[in-house]
Amino acid sequence: MKAEMFNEIRPELMNLARRMLGSSVEAEDMVQEACLRWERAPTTEVRSPKAFLTTIVTRLCLNHLDLARVRLEHEDAPLLLENSFSQARSPAEHAEFTDALSEALRTVLGNLSPTERVVFLLREAFEFDYADIALVVDRSEENCRQILRRARERLATRETSAEPEREQNQRVVSEFLNAAETGQFEQLLNLLSDGAALAPAPPDLTKPAPPLVYDREALFQILGKSLAQMRQGSDRFDFFPVGQDYACVARSGRIAKGAILLRVLGQKVGAVRVVICPALLNRLKILMTANTGGDGQSETDYHSN
Repeated sequence: MKAEMFNEIRPELMNLARRMLGSSVEAEDMVQEACLRWERAPTTEVRSPKAFLTTIVTRLCLNHLDLARVRLEHEDAPLLLENSFSQARSPAEHAEFTDALSEALRTVLGNLSPTERVVFLLREAFEFDYADIALVVDRSEENCRQILRRARERLATRETSAEPEREQNQRVVSEFLNAAETGQFEQLLNLLSDGAALAPAPPDLTKPAPPLVYDREALFQILGKSLAQMRQGSDRFDFFPVGQDYACVARSGRIAKGAILLRVLGQKVGAVRVVICPALLNRLKILMTANTGGDGQSETDYHSN
């Protein structure tokens, strides 16, 4: 009987987990864990199987993203782009990069209470209805609206301890991306640091990544092509600081189509990484939402001339 109930709800749970994690493989793991918990749960304590399973899957996904608990070791958690610039990058190193993104998420949302984080993310990042959010956090719909309003206010008024050079670094990032997209090779060269490299996007994070690109002309061509592909089907490019790095996300509405991650060192771009993996893009989308306080506007907008 319990197995039949679970199988009936399972497609909805998979859609929910995929929506939150951006990965079918990770979603399958979360749903399987929810199944195990469902089998162990006393039937008499479950008033609504759908609400119970939806809540379990949602919380498992948030825990998987490391957003339901705070485990900060540093006040500032960069994307650790340097992890991608070793010559022998393995799946384990890709996992480290994913963890770094999760840590950056915790940094941005660290001043929200657990309930505020859940309500904010479900509404702003995953576009849940208030009725569904109320089931997850066991609050009324009106109370969820109030919680969301408080979360937005906290994010909007959080103290910005940005370095004095942040505004200048943002200008470097914007000019660098604009030079790549509009074909200004000499301008791009002027903004690259010595030894700068680009990490192309691997087709699959389970496979070895393409070799790093150090050649200036090849870097210019790959970056320009990547930006052009991201521009197709996107309505804007947004970029925002994450620790000492910068993320430029091509998006269509709330959907992230691709991203460029950059590290600025001494007012020069020292590292570039192209991201197309859905799971990593999903984390960047959450970061973008959190950085804007849910209003859809990034700290700085990037548009090519």
